[in-house]
Order: sequence, then structure tokens, then C-alpha cells
Amino acid sequence: MLSEQAIKRWHLGQIIVQEILIIMALVLFFKIKPLAKSKIGAMVVLPVLFILILLQLTLLHEKHPVRKLVQFNHYFQAANIQICFLVLLTIGASFIKVLNTKNLIWLLIPLTLYELVMLVPMAELAWGKISSVIGQIITLLLFSSLIVAILEMLTMYSYPSWLQMLNKTEITGAICFVITSVVAMNKWGYQTPGLRLSSKAKYAVLGFIALFIIIDCLFNAFNVADNWGQLLTSWDFQITTKHIIKFICEGIAAGIAEEWLMRFCVLNILLKTFKNAQHQILWSVVLDGIIFGALHIVNLIEQPIPATILQMINASVAGITFAAIYLYTGSFFINMGYHAVFDILAFLASGTMTMTNPTVFEWQYLILTTLAYLAFSFFLLSGKRKNVVEYNMEQWGLADNYGVYGLNFK
Repeated sequence: MLSEQAIKRWHLGQIIVQEILIIMALVLFFKIKPLAKSKIGAMVVLPVLFILILLQLTLLHEKHPVRKLVQFNHYFQAANIQICFLVLLTIGASFIKVLNTKNLIWLLIPLTLYELVMLVPMAELAWGKISSVIGQIITLLLFSSLIVAILEMLTMYSYPSWLQMLNKTEITGAICFVITSVVAMNKWGYQTPGLRLSSKAKYAVLGFIALFIIIDCLFNAFNVADNWGQLLTSWDFQITTKHIIKFICEGIAAGIAEEWLMRFCVLNILLKTFKNAQHQILWSVVLDGIIFGALHIVNLIEQPIPATILQMINASVAGITFAAIYLYTGSFFINMGYHAVFDILAFLASGTMTMTNPTVFEWQYLILTTLAYLAFSFFLLSGKRKNVVEYNMEQWGLADNYGVYGLNFK
């Protein structure tokens, strides 16, 4: 890891480069005729942007870190840095569209690679200084979507097509969020998530988890029953061949970003918050699921209210199961794979990423899936399986006062 002093120099370098780009952009708005009609707006937006970026210098000299104004500045700069990047990329995309220069467009490849790590200074100097648990969660939730959207702006009007696909499907944005959040979580005192299977996990239970995942993915994507009598007999295994690459990329992006946000960042923060609570695991897992479900309210933009409500409920209980699987297996790869395959198969089977108004049977079926998710989660978090969960949490520094097998290890 880079030292904070090195990251401060990195941050200063980014500020200087952005200010130079703003000055250049202001000149180009007067020099390039297709952009001349927007020069009045540029004269307003660019100076404001220049000042906002200049304010980011405050993160380099914090003499009184406990003062409320300084603490507020951490939240402000966490938003300010991302918004400034977003505006600059939007302006840059406009120039690319107007100039239509292939050489300039191919510069997007190294620029995209850089933008995967461009928010590291923000994570270290702004996010990392937020000490409030609620503040940490809110910051992650509010700005994760913005981070994911930043790289999409870069290739709004550009090619090559494969780079545009990676950005528009938010894969590069998801990777950017992962890198950024790892820095912030490390600053807050959290370990990176486990990737290998827990040494305490039992093969029989792992086999049961694999069977559950397969059944869940198949039923969600290919079961087309419209009544209880058809539940086990009505299947349609046809998949769409249109937008297949897009759907796969969208599913992978969701598997990475959503699981990293909810099952690494938020779940870890909740487990640490309830570390001394009697029901630490229960509170953390349930709240993680509720927050995950609530985030799906944004789908109201593209689909009906009843469909979104059903999706929110289903996502909440599924989120509880995702959390239980991660806590038992100790492997984050399982969660990302499960989530990605679940979404990819659903997209390919339906040919869309949005839902229509649910039928009466779909509401009834929601009750069955809710009970199945909750029962499976309870199984993983109780009995002898709970000992495995507690062992994994101890390895991550998140176990409660009683430790593994009820022993006091404090």
C-alpha cells in the first residue's frame, strides 16, 4: 500500500491536471465552431468546476481532524471529487464526439485503465477519514452508483465497441468501485474479503449450497409456471441471442459491484457495529438484506411499482441468503458467481433486465421463495454450521465477545 504522503502527492497531481484541462476546455469552446453555441454555459460551468477542484486542496492540510467543519469536509469532498470527474468526462465525451479523431479515441484505452484507480486518493483522504458507522454506510450506498456510472460517461460516443461495451455495462465502473472501497475499508480497519473456502466448511454442506444455488438459478430463469400445478412441469429453456454479450456483462457487473458493496462493505461494517450485541450475526445479516432490497427501489425508473415492490422483497430475503452463504463458506467468489449467474440466466431467458406487472401466482410464489431463502439461511447460521461462521468471523476480526464455540477469546 502507498503511504498517505504518496497518495497526497497523487491527489495534488490530479488536481493540477484537472485544472489545466478546464482551462484548455474553456479555450476550445471558443475555438471549435460546433461547440461555440455552448460557450455561455461553459463560461458558467467551467469556472465553478475550477473552484470546486481547487477546494479539494483542503484534504492535503488538515491540522484539526476532529473539528466538525473538517469532518463535514470529508463528506463534501467524497461527493465533490466524484462529481468533478463526472462533469469533466461528460465534457470530454462531447469533445470526442465533435472532433471524431481516431487517435484521440484510442487514448481512451490507457485513460480507462487509469480511471480504474483514479479515486484511490478520495478513498484514502476523504472516505477513509469518516469515522461514523452510519456515515460510512451512507457514503458507500450513495456514491457507489456514481462511481459505477463515471466510466460509462467516458465512452458515451466512442469506439472501439468492446471498450464501449465494458463501460456501458458498468464492468469497469464495478472494478473501480472495488479498488476504491478496498482502500477505504482498509483505512477503516477492515480486512479484504476471504476468497478461499473456509478450512472448517463441511463438504456435505457445501454440496447442499451448490444444489440450492443451481435450483434457485434454474427456477428463477426458466420456470414459466402460472399456477401451482405447473410448478415442476412447466419449463422453457430457450434463451435470447440478442444482446447476449451485453446481458452477460451486465450480470458480471452486478455480481461484482453489488456483492462487493453489500456482502463485503456493508455486512462487515454491520458485523463490527453489532460486535458486542447478543445477536450480532442475526442483526447484521437481516439489516444487510433489508438494505439490499431497499436499493432496488431505483428500478422504479424503468418498471411498474408492483414489480419493483416484489423485486425489493425478493432481493431482501435473497440478500440474507447471500450473506449467510458468504459467512459460512468464507469465499467471496461463490457469492459473486452465484449473483452473476442468477442475473445472467434471468436476462437471457427473459430478454430484458426489467420486470412487468406480477401476476397473482407470482405474488403467491414470492411467499414460497421467501420461506425457502429464510429457511436455508437459518440452516447455514445455526447448529454446527454456526461454529464455522464464528470461526470465519474470528479470522476476519469480526467475532463477538464469545468467540468460536462459545469460548471467550478476548
